[in-house]
Amino acid sequence: MRASIKDAPLVLLSLIFFIWGLITVSSNSLIPYYKEAFGLDYKMSMLFPMAFFITRITISLPTSFVMAKIGYKQTLQYCLIWCLLGCLAMAYLVRSEDLFLTLLGILLMASGLSAIQVVSSPYVSLLSTPDKSVLRQSIATASNSVGTVLGPLVLTGVILIASFFHISSTAHQVSALFLLIALFFLGLLIFFKRIELPDIKPKQIAGFWKGLGILVRDRSFMKLALVLMLYIGVEVSFGTFTITYLADQQYGNLGLVSATQLIASYWVFMFVGRLLFANFGSRINKDYLFSLSCLLAVVVSVFAITHNHIWVGYLMLTVGLCNSTLYPIIYAQALHAAGKQSSQGAAILIMCSIGGVILPFAQASLIDEWALSSSYIAPAIAYILMIGLYWSSAKCRSDNQGEIAPKWLKAK
Repeated sequence: MRASIKDAPLVLLSLIFFIWGLITVSSNSLIPYYKEAFGLDYKMSMLFPMAFFITRITISLPTSFVMAKIGYKQTLQYCLIWCLLGCLAMAYLVRSEDLFLTLLGILLMASGLSAIQVVSSPYVSLLSTPDKSVLRQSIATASNSVGTVLGPLVLTGVILIASFFHISSTAHQVSALFLLIALFFLGLLIFFKRIELPDIKPKQIAGFWKGLGILVRDRSFMKLALVLMLYIGVEVSFGTFTITYLADQQYGNLGLVSATQLIASYWVFMFVGRLLFANFGSRINKDYLFSLSCLLAVVVSVFAITHNHIWVGYLMLTVGLCNSTLYPIIYAQALHAAGKQSSQGAAILIMCSIGGVILPFAQASLIDEWALSSSYIAPAIAYILMIGLYWSSAKCRSDNQGEIAPKWLKAK
């Protein structure tokens, strides 16, 4: 019997956005715990986000290729199964308390997550008319933000409950977390079977690889892809190192558990910002909103460089509000720029998640060489580059399309 939930496909996809947000933030929040458990420095602790985000490079294009051949619906089903099995593998391997096996578990879990993002991100937009795609993307990303808000709270909740039952091992606590997530994916698979989900097969003007080549040569799209890569880098950097800042005795001195709980505020700001954007985004010039958000984040980064105090850590949490509008703006414009090469475009955009490794690794290296506060020069520079690339992409589209330029360019 099929479920009769209103707009059930959007509900399913929003739940997928939710759980990948929860997994991503939980994984980022676990980095300080892994660092302590394995006795690593900041640079070596970046092995964990590297294992998580490297799958965006290895998995995205094959998934996109499969999606172009068999369509979105069937690919989504396979990806849900993959995620379920990946989380079970992670729950089993992390219990070994071995660095190599833990990294292998992260790779298996994250590969399914990467695959499902390739499918679900464009699926949200393509299941509606073009004028509503930004709104639906905002709703889905708001669901993602709920997951990112709950991620640190669920993590600390699992840790505290496990401690109550005298389970003090980080490995066993992480295992319990991913067993719960595996159950969630099982529920999503059941929901998938009970709803009517429209299938979409990408309409391409050329073969898959030829279409990929067209996109790679599209300066406007590639600049937006670079913007997205930098955005994911700054999002992960603030979401990870703000925990360290608030926990460190030299700065916030709150302790690791309290700092992990407090980082939920960062994602709360992002969630609230995306809700506001979903409701009022159509009335605002998105180009200027993008630039203003980046500039405010630069100001916070400068405060982090020049001041060492707990109030700076609290100020860092507000960067979530600055970041809240960036993803839906970047992704919607990039997907529009991809045109008929939507499946290849989705793969390239998911691959841009490697920014979640590159920028945090650069910042971690600066922490080891200089200090935690000085390292915030890295996200400050990244935000400035994002502004330049975004406006350069807008100019490319305006030059190429002339009178048929999209409304977001004509609004300037």
